[in-house]
Amino acid sequence: MIAPLAAIALVGFRVATEGLAAGPEDPVPPVVLAVATVVAGLVLGWRAATQRADLDPSGIRCRNLVVGFEVDWDLVDSVVVHRRGPVQLVELHLSHLRRHHRLGAATRFAGGDAEALAGRLAAHPRVAERLVVDEPDRPTP
Repeated sequence: MIAPLAAIALVGFRVATEGLAAGPEDPVPPVVLAVATVVAGLVLGWRAATQRADLDPSGIRCRNLVVGFEVDWDLVDSVVVHRRGPVQLVELHLSHLRRHHRLGAATRFAGGDAEALAGRLAAHPRVAERLVVDEPDRPTP
């Protein structure tokens, strides 16, 4: 939600300081860049606000900030909860891929909300059998 406000504030600042006046050496008019900045900020803000992860009996459907994916439970080796400093992250380790899929909608700052999310994950029958909590002082198996 901060991205659209920041984009609008930056464009507003440039308008107030007459920074959108086109010069002869500008390959693209500054107004076009300003509009693109505001549109990109709105799109990123909307995507950030609508992130989700659906865990159902057949698999996981996730929509992150930039990408979305769908994975069957048969392909998930482990669900790893990483706790790094003030942030808790949740990743899926898949049997056929080297890289991991992060559940952006499950990213939380440490505290009550993060603990509640970890509890909900542990209560899910498909996640409970694959759940690994990666403590900062303990290496991931």
